[in-house]
Amino acid sequence: MIYADSSSNLSQLTFRQRWNNYLAIISALVCIVIAINLRDNTLYAVTAYTNSTAGISALYPRNWLIDTNGNYVFRVQNSSRIGFKTTIQVAVQSVSTNTSTRNIVDALTLSRAQTLAAYRSLLTNNTFTLPDGTIATEVRYTYTAINADPFLETIPTVVRGVDILSIKRGQAVVITFLASAESYDEDYDTFSRFLDTLEF
Repeated sequence: MIYADSSSNLSQLTFRQRWNNYLAIISALVCIVIAINLRDNTLYAVTAYTNSTAGISALYPRNWLIDTNGNYVFRVQNSSRIGFKTTIQVAVQSVSTNTSTRNIVDALTLSRAQTLAAYRSLLTNNTFTLPDGTIATEVRYTYTAINADPFLETIPTVVRGVDILSIKRGQAVVITFLASAESYDEDYDTFSRFLDTLEF
């Protein structure tokens, strides 16, 4: 009789332990899902930018610094990136009806060859389709970024760049992405998400 009772207690404990294991596993899975969502919300958090004068709007990464004081509509940079700061820039220039994207590509290539060290064009006049269906021209290139501060002895950084050019409503829109060769593939995903939100 005593043996039967102890056997019953043992089976009850095993049943409870089994459910406790299930609950622990479910709790761990819920915590993992919550952690992934928090991580994604942090990594993919964005801020809206709108310029009604240029007719441009986009969403850029929230933790990137924005600059609107140059010869471009706006530029955002990843300030947390060590070394060369990954950059996304949108510039606009008025063009005549006779101007083609090839003319703009040639002008950009000439200007950069004169101002950027070891500038090399990798791909020019390649067709690129923007998310809204707009046909654009893609130009890929590399150059060497050298720290201008003479007191900092740093190794020059190889930078990979992409220009996406499109002519709309009498203006040329130049979308530029720049990143160090080491972080280019990783940061290009951010650029792709940016392009998905860009309207002009």
